Amino acid sequence: MRHLDRILTWALGLFLLSAGVAKFTTGHVFQYIEHQSGVDIFYPYVNHLTGVAEIIAGALILVPRTRLAGGLLASGVLLGAVAFHLSPWLGVSIPTGLVDGAAAPWGADDFMTSTTSVTFFLAIVTAARALRIVRVGLRERSASPTGPSVAQNVSVEAA
Repeated sequence: MRHLDRILTWALGLFLLSAGVAKFTTGHVFQYIEHQSGVDIFYPYVNHLTGVAEIIAGALILVPRTRLAGGLLASGVLLGAVAFHLSPWLGVSIPTGLVDGAAAPWGADDFMTSTTSVTFFLAIVTAARALRIVRVGLRERSASPTGPSVAQNVSVEAA
């Protein structure tokens, strides 16, 4: 089980690195949010900010010493993704991309008519994995000999 846990952790880290880099080459999801909401900061600003956060979270998750911090950052980003999918601005089923020649400001005709729910389910699965990393990291931290329990024992014995 521990081996599977390690593989899934590495998979999440690599996925986040890949997804973060992709935010700098594509961004139809954020373009769609911008179109639906009428708020013009989602693309490229929030798109690129999310990409940077995903890259940092993925890198932190890949390093055992910083895994908890990466899990916390990834949890925030991914729970935000789930929240946006549940909002009227994005929805569970989204367009699969932009049609050729689409340009800002985007209208309904700029998005493909085919839709997918894969990104929503991927957000749920990856958020759950990130939360698992946080849970394991917090448990290991509290069980560590340098954790708070040792400091409390030392202060009690000194008194």
